[in-house]
Amino acid sequence: MPYLDTGEGHELYYEVQGQNSNQPPILFVHGGPGAACREQDQRLFAGINRPVIYLDQRGCGKSRYQDPFKNNRTENLVQDIELLRQAIGTDKLILAGGSWGSTLSLCYAIAHPEHIERMILWGIFLCRQAELDWFYRNGASMLFPEEYEHFMAPIQGADDPVSAYYRKVTEGTFKDRANAASHWARWEAVNSFIEPNEETLQNFSDPESSLPMVMLESWYFMNRGFIDEDHILKQAHLLKHIPISLVHGRYDTICPIQSAWLLSHQLKHASLHVSPLAAHDASEAQNFTALRELLLATNAD
Repeated sequence: MPYLDTGEGHELYYEVQGQNSNQPPILFVHGGPGAACREQDQRLFAGINRPVIYLDQRGCGKSRYQDPFKNNRTENLVQDIELLRQAIGTDKLILAGGSWGSTLSLCYAIAHPEHIERMILWGIFLCRQAELDWFYRNGASMLFPEEYEHFMAPIQGADDPVSAYYRKVTEGTFKDRANAASHWARWEAVNSFIEPNEETLQNFSDPESSLPMVMLESWYFMNRGFIDEDHILKQAHLLKHIPISLVHGRYDTICPIQSAWLLSHQLKHASLHVSPLAAHDASEAQNFTALRELLLATNAD
């Protein structure tokens, strides 16, 4: 198995699928933080006539580490993408990422615009305090009050839900940590789909996959992603030469569409596709169709 040694206590698992080509590869930038690459993510890239790279970010998936939090900040993840680009010997990358994957893709592109061929992003998340407050404090809670009550159950009375959850999933017995992670993950799943069924909610809430993710998500989000407020919007002018396509579900209650709209106004050359009857997840039918069209179009590049 290929691993990339960062020299900072993390060895990153990655794999390259597809035939070798002189064309720039696509790097799938997964969400979370901590969600890792999943088998179902590969459906997006079926039939792509260029290499597709899957990278598990620090502290998650098949990547190796002793302490998931040590040297694990956004700037480290940006460095990792650059290290990977150098390791595979390509001058340019096509970045494809959603949710936190869109955040990290934008941060990397701002730091290394010369190495980006194009970007295909969805579920735009700028990691601003207003976005975090919407999802974890007062916003989505008004749309799903019964599910928000379930989300808050492990941290009754907490003024800062994200920090309270970080303590819950990093301290105490495994049973208590797993239970808290399951509640957090269910809240995400409820908001990821227009019509989530109970089986989907239970799959997302499985502690085996949700606990590592919630540990990193709460770590990142109680620190607002280690990103200065409005950093992406203020630095977006550095991306003006890069072709950028944005896809966003109108009913995305995790990442409200305002973020995609604001970014598209900063990037006048970017295209914004709004899926009128879709929520957050890339697998939502209208999101998936739009993304497939954009990705398959790279075959002709």
